[in-house]
Amino acid sequence: MKVKLNTEQEKMRERIQKLYNEAMDYFKGKSTDIPSSRMEEIINEMGYLGHKLHMQLIPKPKHHKYMIENSGMQPEDPNFYYHIHPIEDLLKYLEDPHANDDPEDITLNEKFEFKVYTRRWGHHDLYHITRNKDGWFISHLSHKGQGGKNAEPILSYILRHDSVSYPQNLPSIMEDIWIRAENEGLTKEQVQEMLKQVAEWISIVEENYPSNIAR
Repeated sequence: MKVKLNTEQEKMRERIQKLYNEAMDYFKGKSTDIPSSRMEEIINEMGYLGHKLHMQLIPKPKHHKYMIENSGMQPEDPNFYYHIHPIEDLLKYLEDPHANDDPEDITLNEKFEFKVYTRRWGHHDLYHITRNKDGWFISHLSHKGQGGKNAEPILSYILRHDSVSYPQNLPSIMEDIWIRAENEGLTKEQVQEMLKQVAEWISIVEENYPSNIAR
């Protein structure tokens, strides 16, 4: 069910849609003769009209949580709509008020397996990882503790305790998984598969440690 607009608001919506289509034709390569000055005009007019329409509507248009976080602004900020993606969200909302509803985070407090190879013991060790509101709770044998969304400092501490070599950007990957699970409503199976790939990545690094030239 579309959002009900008055005549003035509908004219703004139609103008925004026309500008959006023109911009997307350029981005998709359908139109290559749009000068940069014209693109600037399009963004400026869409930004102005998007904000004006947003402020007139009751209730206010809803945007995805990640859209607001990425922009660093609330939708009521006059600068929020000076970008193609918030405009796209606005148009979707006007067609369906539930189009930008965030998916439910369904893997909080779920426990996952994380199997990492260790040269020290010559086999894969099983870690248990629980995704919670604060990040990742990790346990392995007598070692356990709460990490942030990037699983730090506990994950690297346990790995180092077993002398396991691991990729430098491991924390950023763990944080990406946590955030995607929240934003996309990933299933337990999907999160487990991602963690499995990360554990295999660590194991590959560990298995290829140059032990013949380094201790």
